[in-house]
Amino acid sequence: MKKIKKISKLRRKFFMVLSVMAMALFCGFMTVSCANGNDGSDDVTNGGSSPSGSETGSSDVLDPSLSVFNLEEGKTYSITLTDISFAASKTFNVSGADWSIDNPYIAAVHGNSIEPLSGGKAKLTSGNTVVNITIAEPNRPVTTDPFDLKTISENIDIFCCGDSIMRDYGASDSDQYGLGQALKVFFDENKANVVTDISNGGRSSRLFYNEDSRWPEVKRRIEENNKAGKKSVVILSFGHNDQRALTDINKDYGAQFTFASKNKNGTVAGTHYDFMEKYIVETRELGAVPVLLTPFARASFSGSEVSADGKHDWTNKTMTGDDTPRGNYPAAMKAAAEKQGAILIDMTELSAAKITEYNNAGKIKYFYVDSDNTHERTLGGLELGKIVTDELKKGRYLASYIKETPQRVMVNKGSLAFGRIFPNAQKELSFKLSLFNVNTGTVTITAPEGFTVCATQNGEYKSSLEINCADVQFGSEIFVKFSPVEVKEYNADLTIAHSSVTPDFGNTPAGTVEGTTAKITMTAAGKEKVTGGTQETVLFPMIDENKAFDYKGAGNELSGTVTLTGLEPTNARQEGTVKPLSGPYYARVTINGGTWPVNDSGAKRETEYIQYAIPASGADFVVNKISFKAASSGSGWMMWHAYYSTDANFANPTPIVENANSDGKAKEVMIECSTGTEELGLTVENGQTLYIRIYPAFKTTAESSGRSFMISNLAVEGLIQ
Repeated sequence: MKKIKKISKLRRKFFMVLSVMAMALFCGFMTVSCANGNDGSDDVTNGGSSPSGSETGSSDVLDPSLSVFNLEEGKTYSITLTDISFAASKTFNVSGADWSIDNPYIAAVHGNSIEPLSGGKAKLTSGNTVVNITIAEPNRPVTTDPFDLKTISENIDIFCCGDSIMRDYGASDSDQYGLGQALKVFFDENKANVVTDISNGGRSSRLFYNEDSRWPEVKRRIEENNKAGKKSVVILSFGHNDQRALTDINKDYGAQFTFASKNKNGTVAGTHYDFMEKYIVETRELGAVPVLLTPFARASFSGSEVSADGKHDWTNKTMTGDDTPRGNYPAAMKAAAEKQGAILIDMTELSAAKITEYNNAGKIKYFYVDSDNTHERTLGGLELGKIVTDELKKGRYLASYIKETPQRVMVNKGSLAFGRIFPNAQKELSFKLSLFNVNTGTVTITAPEGFTVCATQNGEYKSSLEINCADVQFGSEIFVKFSPVEVKEYNADLTIAHSSVTPDFGNTPAGTVEGTTAKITMTAAGKEKVTGGTQETVLFPMIDENKAFDYKGAGNELSGTVTLTGLEPTNARQEGTVKPLSGPYYARVTINGGTWPVNDSGAKRETEYIQYAIPASGADFVVNKISFKAASSGSGWMMWHAYYSTDANFANPTPIVENANSDGKAKEVMIECSTGTEELGLTVENGQTLYIRIYPAFKTTAESSGRSFMISNLAVEGLIQ
């Protein structure tokens, strides 16, 4: 009987529990309906009680597998996320005020979309509606490489993943060159296809992971290789852009920053370490092998050594807007590689040692592009490529795929334009001669009539110059002097030859190579002093409160037209950054659409320019001076390049100014630009037209909006004959 009574009591308790559960389920169903607005959407809450430790008491638990939630005003919700990627962003719809968050390092707010950033807890608030967000720590098991890079012998694809250090660059005046481009030179193209079209400037380990055309594209291509039975290797190089400010947001794919190994909330989730471990694990899951490169050192020196921040160690320094140091990025990558047993090359220390050699020899300008301490020119890229392949060979990885180290003799100019000067006057320009893996033989430089050359600016100039490569470490600047003796054109070629290596033009617009000799085209002229004629100034003021890109000058007989190519006018702007402003309004342009593309060095882009055309009608116009004022607006990093030509196709233009504002200091501060004090003496014959083109170029490692180019008072002074 006792036994039966005991069972009866258990039954009563059982039915009571069932009743409670039924009520809970019913209430949960009602909560779902209310939270979802009963609109047929499949984005709903789970219903249920507050999670343990909730800051605001009872709350509805949201289902993290869903992406859109229609919430009730005045209620409290909670959600726990394990995926820290842009794809894991959640949309919270609620009537009332905009969303705000009490810890922006946990999640970024983009309107009503919330992007998870790093581990920890935060409170999201809109009016009196609250969402408590918890982002959990990752817990990844240790993985192994699916095949051995020491023994593989079949054809492979090598995917280069990274930022502006790794990406491809077209030929430009800056001679900028990516590590991926260099690796193509070192690997046997018959066995290894080096893929370099996925990396891009401004990409942190976070942004590259999130952006559709970056990491997802790498994974798609690896899967295609798997179907075709082809092996893949993935080289991963990040760190430079992980050091971005919290507020640096890509307009399509969210935040860019990371902390190194522990974020502001003391967790690993969302750090550089976390993303590098993701790359390792996901690469192996796809059947490919990852190879990690710690970030290449910047040319930031403390005495004769590369500084801590040059080596990406921010253990004792904070980034803009942070109150917590970001940590040591190379150390974080090493820790992720060590945990997962992945191949890693310490590019930070190895490149720091190399650039210290350059710096101590006074040759750092041959490694990096001009006015830059981060981006490599061709010689620097080749040095980095050699470091990578040498280290791979030391570890016996892919050894049979690596070719012998190439030899290069490079010049960084395909042409030099001296313009027109008076007989017996002189003008100097220069180019860089760079040597890679060449320490024997002689470089011979021969100048044409009217020109002389020298390896020092104030040395003895001669018609030819011989340089013993054993005496030159890394490179030499070659100065070319033009000194005409007659009034005539001096268009000819300067030649460069080496005793065994054919010179090339690095990654600059190429000159001519005939046989084993490289040629730089020289354009110059001796000009005649012109004294007769009527003084004339054709002026484009571009100063008013309107957009002002039209001719409003004071020319008596000549006028001109303005054409914008790839650019659009924006509101005029006053000079100076302190408000209230005073003085005239200067005309401004921005790129069509308003978003400037990645342009790491601020190199001239042929697709965006302002063209001024001044036809000589009824008389010859002898141009003696061209001048204008210009500035960067919205940021200090707008550069500009200006040229003139009398050719309708703008062939062989002569520079007025190149790489203006390369130090990034002219934010709303007008800079004078001109052809100088010496008279040009350029005759624009009756029926000809003088063309002036100004190319604004925003120096940026990421797509940028809100930047523009200010210009005023373009004046062309001369004599009408």
